[in-house]
Amino acid sequence: MKFLHFIVLTLLVIFLIPACKTSKVEKEKEPWISTPSGLQYYDIVVGKGDTPKPRQKVTINFIMKTEDGTVIENTYSSGIPMSFILGNKDAIEGLEEGVSTMKVGGKRKLSIPPQLGFGKHSFRGVPPDSKLLIEVELMKIE
Repeated sequence: MKFLHFIVLTLLVIFLIPACKTSKVEKEKEPWISTPSGLQYYDIVVGKGDTPKPRQKVTINFIMKTEDGTVIENTYSSGIPMSFILGNKDAIEGLEEGVSTMKVGGKRKLSIPPQLGFGKHSFRGVPPDSKLLIEVELMKIE
């Protein structure tokens, strides 16, 4: 019986540890793009629709989190997408910049530095000078 446990444990070590390492390596290979403003992003899904132009109304779904994973806002859960006029400063600067180069139907992860987020202000319990992580989906342009 001890021999069987040894075999099972050995097989777990052989197959699970490399799998865990592979996941970590794949995560590090995410193709983050950095913009001159300090915004970082990568596309999960590249959309097939149009790209918004300044002064157009965009409708998005998103999940906004702090670096520690605390959810600030989730439009998927609320069932209420967010709409704003691009370039009108109706949303934080990092979100506007990130959405401005997307295509309808696209999904993107954004890493927003404090100066493009809430800056030195606290918002919904988010401490001042916090980096924000947002997964955003561009649903439509009007």
